[in-house]
Amino acid sequence: MSPTPEIAAVKIGTFKPERVFPPTDKITLPLLRLMMATDDVRQASLLVSTAHQQIDQTTGIQATFHGAQLWYAFKLLCSHLKEGGNAIGSLTSTVSDRRLEDLLRGRPAALDALARLRTAFGKDSFITRVRDSIGFHYREGDIKRVFERDLASGRIDAAVVACEVGVLSRFTITDVLAVHLVDDAAGADPTSGDEEFLKHAGEVTALAEDLSTFVGHLVDALLKQHGVSVTLDQIEVPPLLRAARDATERAEGAEKG
Repeated sequence: MSPTPEIAAVKIGTFKPERVFPPTDKITLPLLRLMMATDDVRQASLLVSTAHQQIDQTTGIQATFHGAQLWYAFKLLCSHLKEGGNAIGSLTSTVSDRRLEDLLRGRPAALDALARLRTAFGKDSFITRVRDSIGFHYREGDIKRVFERDLASGRIDAAVVACEVGVLSRFTITDVLAVHLVDDAAGADPTSGDEEFLKHAGEVTALAEDLSTFVGHLVDALLKQHGVSVTLDQIEVPPLLRAARDATERAEGAEKG
């Protein structure tokens, strides 16, 4: 296992948009929608990784603040994934399976990812429940049910944090309530450990990778069809991201070993 590099190589493809994404092509609009969702999923995944790393490095109120960042990013990740799932549905109902298979010929990872994505976003899925109850919406019925349950069990953190730098203030009571709403979406027993939630969180991470894989391959295939011009460059890998990636690889290595 080698550490994540401080500087990463990148390839930059330049092209004529009217050739690769003509408005008259049925693939154009659903794919542009998918590309937007994929970049939002990537950004939310980055926030989840770095916030988790910051929690591990801090204590007290500082850790509480990073915890709020983590849960906000996780809710965003689920919500953007759901929008990506909607875009997958639009793509597959607009573009024939034959065309997608032709574009992705020789790219089994992309086809496997698409197969998993197609069945991942039903109305009762964890991602959909998070998105609808506490991600892009705040359903009062769900809040009432979980809040009253928390009151009855004494699982309330009745605190708020006011900071002279206003955006660093937190309503900790509702931060905790939001976490419990996510647990509820996972179907986790509030008196048990985190096993059920962690299982679903792993599924969310895997689907984020599938979305990036599928859309990345699909865009690359289109660009290659039209003779993309590629240049090379470099980008700095943020220290927190490097630390988070390395910690994850160590943990996965320990599990396998």
